[in-house]
Amino acid sequence: MKNRHLILPLAAALSLTMAACDDSTAPTFMFENYQQEFDTKQPFKVDMSYIRITNADKNDALKAIETSNRKAFFALEGELPRTMEKTFDMAAAQFRDANNCDKEQFSHGDYELMVKSDIEVFDCTLSYVITGYQFTGGAHGMSWVKGLNYSLETGQLLTLDDFFSPEQKAKLPAALTRLLCWQLGMADADPARLSEMGYYPENIKPTENFFVTSTGITFLFTPYEIGCYAVGMPRIELPYSSIDSLLE
Repeated sequence: MKNRHLILPLAAALSLTMAACDDSTAPTFMFENYQQEFDTKQPFKVDMSYIRITNADKNDALKAIETSNRKAFFALEGELPRTMEKTFDMAAAQFRDANNCDKEQFSHGDYELMVKSDIEVFDCTLSYVITGYQFTGGAHGMSWVKGLNYSLETGQLLTLDDFFSPEQKAKLPAALTRLLCWQLGMADADPARLSEMGYYPENIKPTENFFVTSTGITFLFTPYEIGCYAVGMPRIELPYSSIDSLLE
């Protein structure tokens, strides 16, 4: 495993953090919440809970992470507004325009956009997870999840290549399939049983959609990616304790 210092057991990582990441790279956080209902021709409501790095202006790495997180969370490109209020308003306006909410439409209910964020800091890695849901008509809404991982020392967005060698990456599909089977209570990998349960075993493979915690690396999947809508958004954790046995 590459960058092995990022994935040590928690007790060792805590001591390493003090040596590798000084106080200038320690982020502080604040929830920024936004709830608004809009009485447009097609009514819609927006509910967002954004976790902001409050000391991003103290450090170039934190500033880069905050900018990346904000653009990803709000699905905005280009220069960002200076205030959180304007950022929320811009995201709501973007949703309104993209879904023609200023025009009369046939719908079974109000349109809806809900987005929330979670943060995990482990060693010198900050992982940011965005979970969203929107309803814009039809039989049901659509959910999504996105994981972003950064080095607190450089602000760089980390990829699978920062954690796994090419040889290990080649073994990840089989490992994730086995782990999913274990999560579902199966003794061993059983692709046929997964298919019966609504999963698509041939699609189970690693992507850049993951996040890092103190116990392992968790891969995130959106609806229909590795299974039918009914299986939701599966998460498959690769525990650090199992990496050697599954990938070596």
